[in-house]
Amino acid sequence: MNRKNIAIALIAAVASLSAVAGNAAENGNNYPEIASQGQALTRAAVLADLAQARANGLIPHGDADYPAYVASGPGKTRADVKSELAQARAQGLLAENDVDYPIVASQGQSVSRADVKQDLARARAAGQLNEFQGS
Repeated sequence: MNRKNIAIALIAAVASLSAVAGNAAENGNNYPEIASQGQALTRAAVLADLAQARANGLIPHGDADYPAYVASGPGKTRADVKSELAQARAQGLLAENDVDYPIVASQGQSVSRADVKQDLARARAAGQLNEFQGS
């Protein structure tokens, strides 16, 4: 009984291997097509491209300058940055310390303390406050 099971398993394995091998031979061993890249570059052409990239500052020379910095446009002058800083200080957009961070710009008009006190006095007089709202 045991020999019979081993023989069946062996026959099944051989049959499956031959089917796979036949399929691979029909499909060219299933290797992907290699895209044609045109004419191959010569060593001199590759070295010339490398020299050009180095001249343009596109080749990093270590971890400190990776990724290579590529300027994205005209920068600001020192005077422009100083004027923007002065404007931000005048508008109160700079944090004084960690407690002030993040800066929340005022939204809409604010109500004065006197107006709030008058509203509270009116609400008390009208009986609109319950014992849990204000004192």
